[in-house]
Amino acid sequence: MARILVVDDLSDMRTLLGLTLRRNKWEVLEARNGVEALDVARSEMPDAILMDYDMPKMNGLEACEKLTEDPETAHIPVIIYTGYSASHVRDDALNAGAKSFLLKPITPSKLREEIQRLLPS
Repeated sequence: MARILVVDDLSDMRTLLGLTLRRNKWEVLEARNGVEALDVARSEMPDAILMDYDMPKMNGLEACEKLTEDPETAHIPVIIYTGYSASHVRDDALNAGAKSFLLKPITPSKLREEIQRLLPS
């Protein structure tokens, strides 16, 4: 069973995404910000990370850059999502090392599709 780390400062969003992931038989880990995400990623080594773009303490871009730079976590694919539709936001996420970018609202089918695409076969 694949393990997915969901990173969002909003509890409701973590719950909603977690429900969708669990329906697909994935184990869900949670973090409330980028700082927690780094700690959980290093200690739990999830198979993928689903991370919000805009969070306190450390945003998704900074956390993604740190995960990508760390040899221990660089192999973990990161999906960054946001409600910001400006084109530079997507570019910033991909330049930070994200393997995918999703714009809210995220449908369950799109989420499943992106995670399946990024998980090792």
